[in-house]
Amino acid sequence: MNPSHMLLAVLVMAVWASNIVAARIAAAEIPGWTLITVRMAVIAITLIPFVSYPRGHMGKLFGLSVTMGTLHFGLMFVAIENIQVGTAALIIQTSVPFALLLALIFFRETFGWRRAAGIIICFVGVTMLVGEPRVLDNLPYAGMALISALAFGAANLQLRALGDVSVFAINGWMAVFAIPQMALMAVLFESGQIDAVVGAGTETWVAILHMGIIVSIVGHGLWYRLVPKYRTNQTMPFTLLIPVLGVSFGIVLLGETLTWLIFAGGLVTLAGVAIIIFRKSESATVETPPAKEG
Repeated sequence: MNPSHMLLAVLVMAVWASNIVAARIAAAEIPGWTLITVRMAVIAITLIPFVSYPRGHMGKLFGLSVTMGTLHFGLMFVAIENIQVGTAALIIQTSVPFALLLALIFFRETFGWRRAAGIIICFVGVTMLVGEPRVLDNLPYAGMALISALAFGAANLQLRALGDVSVFAINGWMAVFAIPQMALMAVLFESGQIDAVVGAGTETWVAILHMGIIVSIVGHGLWYRLVPKYRTNQTMPFTLLIPVLGVSFGIVLLGETLTWLIFAGGLVTLAGVAIIIFRKSESATVETPPAKEG
């Protein structure tokens, strides 16, 4: 991989890592379900006028809107109102072993002992994270982040059925289908939504636009222009930067603290994910990687 493409890959990882930080900033004024509804509206308004209508795939896109949209993004946004950005970024990494386990259950795909070890190590790391006192105090929200990761793993498998549908069409139509689902959750579980949106400050709206346009559209656009040029084992390792950068952004931008238990649990979690990714990529050829956070 040439140096300019390496820098581009790191930039995309930084953009995706900033997604959770931006969500945390915006969630200070707008509650989670309402916030993700607004974000999805930004994506839909920006993309739908410019993407094709994927005939024969609308049912699959609706299914994706449930897993990737409502269950992944929705639960994640609610969770990060109450747990640290860095902790959420690390827990989300369990989407990798979850995807392998779901592939085993539903597609009868098998994996060797090394990947099995990676899965176990990953979940040991998450258990260490959950043992951190601040996480224990907000255990239901850590659980939401874990379910969000499970949904993200499932969504990556669903993407297989969409074949060569443009990533922009996927994001745009998924947003269209997800908006009413998320709005319903906001009505059921939140209050003062309209006042929160109308009264949101400039920083919140910058964060929303950043999530909707820079993360979801620019980030994906750059990544999917880069990926076809290289083998999976050259691109996938860059995704390990996402939680590292997420933790770093949380510390620098939000004043979060890094305890020894979060540090150790994070290292163990990333070690498990690394084993899975590197083992998976040994025999890989050029292919599109799983969808990324954002």
